[in-house]
Amino acid sequence: MTSTNSELKPQANVVNAVIDKLTEHITNNQDRLDFLDILHQFRHTFDTLKATQAHINSHHTIPTADARPTSVRPFYKTPQQREVLHKEVEKLLHDNVIRGSTSPWASPVILKKKPGGTYRFIVDFRRLNTVTKKDGYPQSTTEELLNRLAGHRFFTKLDLKSGYFQIPIFEADKKKTAFVTQDGLYEFNVLAQGLMNAPPAFQRVMNNLIATGRWNYVVVYLDDILIFSDSIEEHKKHVTEVLSLLQKVRFRVSPSKCVIAVEKVEFLSHIITVAGIEPSPDKIQAILDIPSPKLLTQANRFIGKIGYYRKFIKDFAKIAALIHKMTNKPGPKKREFYWAE
Repeated sequence: MTSTNSELKPQANVVNAVIDKLTEHITNNQDRLDFLDILHQFRHTFDTLKATQAHINSHHTIPTADARPTSVRPFYKTPQQREVLHKEVEKLLHDNVIRGSTSPWASPVILKKKPGGTYRFIVDFRRLNTVTKKDGYPQSTTEELLNRLAGHRFFTKLDLKSGYFQIPIFEADKKKTAFVTQDGLYEFNVLAQGLMNAPPAFQRVMNNLIATGRWNYVVVYLDDILIFSDSIEEHKKHVTEVLSLLQKVRFRVSPSKCVIAVEKVEFLSHIITVAGIEPSPDKIQAILDIPSPKLLTQANRFIGKIGYYRKFIKDFAKIAALIHKMTNKPGPKKREFYWAE
């Protein structure tokens, strides 16, 4: 069954509006027109109205050797939770993310309540992960990525739309991703959150795809892609090359999380400009809003949170050492903790 022209026109209008919005901040008229042309050339990359899978050669595998399948009964859910779960499963079925299953494997589903009162759908793959051979593919550190970006003037950030769900799973391994609810048994057609090797597998796909420009004018951290250049003309070429690669394999990006040709960008909780790198103000405010620790465990968590920005904190090692010293106290003395103003 094919789409009619009347069905395609509204969809095209939505994509056009998205592209216009992504370029409206560019003040130089010729530059804006150039980037409009580039984005329209790769318009399908910004079309997220329908869920799609990338056309890549390597499908995700789940090596479990000769491990026997593990299965559990569905966890208890309240009537309200069952309704939430049913709607989520129906959506995943509609988007071809999952399908019905007859697998001997069965992982449970957890609904984690979020601050707003809604629920997050989580498949608990811990039993499967214990029998899965670990993928040791390396992940670049935040420091490595940020150091490469420093000193460049123009940036474009692309965020893949539900990135994991665009990576297909090897047919024979789909049964291992099966999960159970009160309504039935289902399995994933695509890479699922919670699988032990999902992050390295996804990073490998992206690194292989961006191979020619990686580190030269683009860095990738999982589903976040950041293109960087010294001049606007150079940036047009770099953006064209990356979008060409994405469209070739039918990757889709999330327009609401993308920024095009900006001189200030947030990446990995840092603000990057030609002048340098600094912590994200929102993250700093979140740290300032943390109540003063009253327990040693709270102090340790606090140090862990600010440790992400250790290079911006004078004498951080000395400050943290005081907390760690308390941690190493024997038994009852660990309770002897006081956080001074």
